[in-house]
Amino acid sequence: MGDYGKLDKQTGEFNRRGNIYTHIYEDENIAELVKEHPSKVAPREDVYIAASTKVTRSDLKLGADM
Repeated sequence: MGDYGKLDKQTGEFNRRGNIYTHIYEDENIAELVKEHPSKVAPREDVYIAASTKVTRSDLKLGADM
């Protein structure tokens, strides 16, 4: 969570450049909270639904188009 980078247009592979939360862990209070409450790995979601008042519904592909 929080990773940023670029997607390889040929392979669809994500090339991680860094994480937006890296500097947060320098704060002792936040670092302690993160240590006490580590992140949990969640199962992959095969269905994603986004809603807005000005969009239309369509299929969302969760993979690279090749």
